[in-house]
Amino acid sequence: MEKQRITTVFKSCRRFLVSFSILFSSLFITLPAFTQSQSQILTAAEIRNLKLSPSEGQNLFAKEDIKFSVIIPKAVPSQVQVISTEQKQDINFRTMRKTDFYSDDYNGTIIEIWYSFEKSGSYTLSPLSVMIQNHRRQIDFDKVEITNDPAKMNARVVIVFDNGTTVFSDSPASASPLFTASMGKKLHFTVNLQYATQLVQFTWDIPKDSIFTQTKEYDFSEIKFRERNYSHELIPVADFEWTALTTGEQALPKFKLAATDYRGYRNELLLPEIIINFIEGSSVVQNQKESDIFSDAFFQQTEFETPSQKITVTYEDCKKLSELYTKEHYAFLNYFSAKKNRSSFESSLNLPPSSLKIFPSILMYISLALILASLILLILAIRKNQKIKLLVFITILVVSMITSIYSLIRRNEKYGICTGCKIYSIPAEKAESAVELTAGSKVRILEKTGKWFYVELGKNGGWCTTDKIIIIK
Repeated sequence: MEKQRITTVFKSCRRFLVSFSILFSSLFITLPAFTQSQSQILTAAEIRNLKLSPSEGQNLFAKEDIKFSVIIPKAVPSQVQVISTEQKQDINFRTMRKTDFYSDDYNGTIIEIWYSFEKSGSYTLSPLSVMIQNHRRQIDFDKVEITNDPAKMNARVVIVFDNGTTVFSDSPASASPLFTASMGKKLHFTVNLQYATQLVQFTWDIPKDSIFTQTKEYDFSEIKFRERNYSHELIPVADFEWTALTTGEQALPKFKLAATDYRGYRNELLLPEIIINFIEGSSVVQNQKESDIFSDAFFQQTEFETPSQKITVTYEDCKKLSELYTKEHYAFLNYFSAKKNRSSFESSLNLPPSSLKIFPSILMYISLALILASLILLILAIRKNQKIKLLVFITILVVSMITSIYSLIRRNEKYGICTGCKIYSIPAEKAESAVELTAGSKVRILEKTGKWFYVELGKNGGWCTTDKIIIIK
């Protein structure tokens, strides 16, 4: 009986030990997995650091699908669920994708979501509501700047003043002044094109009671193409200075441009009326002498000023002066004598010295003579194997050739003597005249269109009829 009782107790203990062993083994196996699962849970701080950002390499244009993406670490796609994609009325949800993400550092889920924007502007989208590992979270979007597609935009003119004020040709006209400026002070601005590949035409009117000067012309006006380079950048055309000589409201000169846009269409561009209110200058300017103010205003017009002493120059005088300049231009051995005769004749007419210097042909003759001499000496140096002299003669030859080419280019420049004429901003007598040139003024001829010459004197230029210019041959 006692033996049977001991056997029963032994069997019970053995069953207990087996059960304990199984339980201990189960805990040993599941503990690491439990610990690992706890480490894969995203915290609220980690969620706040996540951002839905526009994918790189895409254009942020209105009415086009724009992709935003975010990588959620420590979560497989089955643990991530997007609850809501709703945004403002002008932001439309297009589609969404959720896939696995693998990297050397961690694994997770990548969410890609597409939106389209009805119009351009700066947008801050509403946070994306999601469920991550059974917790409701919100992921913020990066702020985005949406612009219109430049390839679909019409070309337009943009004027930028030195005070930062900007005016667009497609803006509505305003009856009120754009800003206030000081009379007698130079107002600088730049005329730009936007969304254009080619400048076809560019003219402007001359305002009354003011000095208006083009100070710089950019390369774009020489017709250059920008193929498939669609951008919002402003392409400068020309810089201007505007000096008002009277107070009150004055309209900016009217600019007329014709340009080809990215789609190949030609656009006739006109700016709306721009009003500037000119007032008396500051107390510092008022204390200056009136002559000082206007001498500064006419700084760019010094070539066109009328001398205090009245000069009477006839057509025959202009013709003779042209002949004297022609002789000086082609003179070689008698160059200095020809120059003296021309200067004496100008002095007899009381004509002021001109800043336009006709390139003397004597320099071209000297360079050609040096080329011939250096070639002969070069051949002699080669025969005698004189290396130092050879190097010297080669240097002289190269310099002479460069000087000769430069001389040939300058020698072809065209000049003329004005017999007394008006200069216009465009080749039309109906345009307002900018200034009047006195007889005997020497001008440079840059272009001819029909019966019109485009002449330049100093930094100023304009159109005049060909019958008013005697060409220096």
